[in-house]
Amino acid sequence: MQDNKILVWLPSPMGDAILCTPALRADQEKFKSSEITFLANKTVRNILSPCSFNDNWLDTDENLLAIAKKLKEYKFSHAILFKNSFASALAVKLAKIPIRIGYAREHRGLLLTDKLQPEKLPNGKFKPVSMVDYYLKIASKIGADIDNKNLELSIEPSDIENLKTELPQLSNPDGPVIIFVPGGAFGQSKCWPSDRFAETAQRLINEYNATIVISVAPNPIEKKIAKEICSSELLSTQAAKNKIINLADHSLSLGQLKALFSFADLVIANDTGPRHIAVALGQKIVTLFGPNNPDWTDTNYENEIQIVGNVTCSPCHNPKCTKDKHYCMGSISVDMVYNAAKELLENNRSQSKVFSRKGFIKISDSFTVDPDFKNSLSDMNLNSIDDIFSLDTAKNLNKKNLARFRSRLEFEIGPPHPTTLFLKRYDNPPISAQLKNWISGHSRKSLGFLEFETTENLSQSGINTPETVAYGEQWNLFFEKRSFIITKKIPDAEALERKLPDCFQDKTTAENIKQRKIFIVELAEFIRKFHETNYRHRDLYFAHIFHDDKGNFFLIDLARAFKPILQSRRFQIKDIAQLYYSAPGKYFSQADRLRFYLHYTNREKINLRDKIFIRKVLNKVQSMVKHDKKHGRNAPFEK
Repeated sequence: MQDNKILVWLPSPMGDAILCTPALRADQEKFKSSEITFLANKTVRNILSPCSFNDNWLDTDENLLAIAKKLKEYKFSHAILFKNSFASALAVKLAKIPIRIGYAREHRGLLLTDKLQPEKLPNGKFKPVSMVDYYLKIASKIGADIDNKNLELSIEPSDIENLKTELPQLSNPDGPVIIFVPGGAFGQSKCWPSDRFAETAQRLINEYNATIVISVAPNPIEKKIAKEICSSELLSTQAAKNKIINLADHSLSLGQLKALFSFADLVIANDTGPRHIAVALGQKIVTLFGPNNPDWTDTNYENEIQIVGNVTCSPCHNPKCTKDKHYCMGSISVDMVYNAAKELLENNRSQSKVFSRKGFIKISDSFTVDPDFKNSLSDMNLNSIDDIFSLDTAKNLNKKNLARFRSRLEFEIGPPHPTTLFLKRYDNPPISAQLKNWISGHSRKSLGFLEFETTENLSQSGINTPETVAYGEQWNLFFEKRSFIITKKIPDAEALERKLPDCFQDKTTAENIKQRKIFIVELAEFIRKFHETNYRHRDLYFAHIFHDDKGNFFLIDLARAFKPILQSRRFQIKDIAQLYYSAPGKYFSQADRLRFYLHYTNREKINLRDKIFIRKVLNKVQSMVKHDKKHGRNAPFEK
């Protein structure tokens, strides 16, 4: 491959271009005596320049036919396509470049002479692999040495000098320089909340006397994010303001942005392009992940701590969150980020990844388990879904009215720490039950998984729920065959149906009356918070609300909880009616029930709309009374 003319078509996103630098270096070493020309957009050209991996640059700011015509004039011998588009492959084909190397995706296989197949999962989707390895595989195709996987960027000395003039505060700071990257070109779904960046800034200023630089792109959305951080009450003191540099007020070139990162003692960034600048320059960095899978951009960099919002709906890869709350980024706490920053600043990194919630491990396609319980379940020979459905030594909790396809069991695990677990099994549920479940879950999901997902979503929204130990599902061709969920018994807690706090049991005293009122207020706030998630329970009786000795409420039996697409208010009325109905009349007066409602609605007085709502609740309660009396049962709320 001596004296060839090589065209290298670079990927468009800035971050991908930086992740491509190990492959570009490998190509340059392979074609040392050849002329290498990079084809890229202006952003990529500016971020990679100055660059020792090529001889020439061409821009991609023309249409496809114009680019093909231009490439044909250069008489390239090879075209190496790091860009995955169909148009790039068609352009080099039209330019009649003899050797065309790239991935056979986007329906472009026939346009390439040397093709690579991207790895795929059994479901046909692309397997998440590091883009560093993904691009290096192309370099390997031409016989290049791909051992060096380090990202690489260079900085013009003039950009460093210009930056010192623009931001003299960086030259002699009193503490570490910490750069925040709170935006993201991908979309708002990648953004950690501004108030949490502000709180993190406050703690770093207080503890380390840090100088905080807010680095954002020069667009209205990111400028607004920077303003929100800087205007936070947490940073309102003059001392804090003096430690904040808002780059929304400064126009930096990409060369100066690289120079800026060279001053950093630490970078805290969303999963966006500037994160890769920090890695390529060898800086310490905390990266926050939510909607995107970290595996795609992993560099195995020793000075990075990744914090992953691994909630049930992530990774979704959506630029805009479609949920009622931004669960993934919202699950990352200030403590997580601050502690990671502390580890890096003090050269004491203990782990490369931190997960916002405990991760589950998949033993098989039909069995997923909390790693803390894996050995205990294995000791009971519970390692597969077949084992789960063969278990016959547990205590049977089935009731007379429980559907035949459902079963409920209780069993113990341990030692060294004996724990009570509850198992729900669904065996060949009727198609009608599955279809109803799909409507409740807004997609095709097994009964066991939907309860797991609901439990996790509520937990992430701050609603106490039983801890999930394991879950699994098995499908026929289209419909569910079997599924299950195992949950842990809530410690030191009882259902309100079985036991109310002692203040209700003891003699009426001024102190007991005060404690009862506090209990009613806290219960009302718990139910309000639950309904604010847009979930409805459909079985919101005292039997399904637990209360522990620390005063915490828990919601159980979440198989019937769902987010109604229609008639949400109707199901809200049903939930409140069930609470009213199951609250014992001997303990809860009409005044107590009104107190509950006022705190539930967070109002001081009821209005006309409230009166209509309450009337509907009472009508629903009366229909429940008629039903129970017909079957010889008394209503709990009646004295």
